[in-house]
Amino acid sequence: MLKRWRKLPQAGVGLLGLALLTFSLNADAASHSFKHEKMLFGGTASEIKASASLPATPLPAVQEFSSAGSGIINLAAPASACTSVGLNCNPGDSCQCVTMTGSVTDGVGPLFSGPFLLTLNVDEIGFDDGNDQGQICFFATGVLALTPGSNATINFITAGAGCNGIDNANALYSGGFTIGPSTGGFSDAIGSGILGFGANKVTKIGIFDLKGAGSNIN
Repeated sequence: MLKRWRKLPQAGVGLLGLALLTFSLNADAASHSFKHEKMLFGGTASEIKASASLPATPLPAVQEFSSAGSGIINLAAPASACTSVGLNCNPGDSCQCVTMTGSVTDGVGPLFSGPFLLTLNVDEIGFDDGNDQGQICFFATGVLALTPGSNATINFITAGAGCNGIDNANALYSGGFTIGPSTGGFSDAIGSGILGFGANKVTKIGIFDLKGAGSNIN
């Protein structure tokens, strides 16, 4: 009988330890969820809620514009080329930095000439794309910087998917864009649209095409 009673304090300590461990895990989980708020389309839940209370702004009159050009693609650009334009890999992921440098040769509106730099940050987590050659697509974000004037650069912020084509030499990208912070006559520009390019990794030639609508693009 005495032996049984001697075991009770040990059991009590075990239960207390389990309770403390459970409390610690729950506290850690709560702290983790607070620090890493779930992302939704458009931002975090709190950001979306805050934006819903903002007053509506007057709707701008918009005009269509387009731009197209060709350049040399680098599918193995250094990570610094991406971080220098604000493209950072998600923590814990591996990313591929891609750049294309060349000249605009056609367009509607003011974006028909000048040098460009397209930088794309590609997350290396791939998804099957339905064919047995290219096999895979990747989510990506990027920046296309066009400089049609000596003191004017317009930046297009893009997000979309990069895929390997049926021809293994081809790299394809398609995404949407909004106009980001820009300089010169484009400092007040706003707009959105679609951006795509195709490139051949053997010849290193890439061709992009951009179509959109916006205001204050002059």
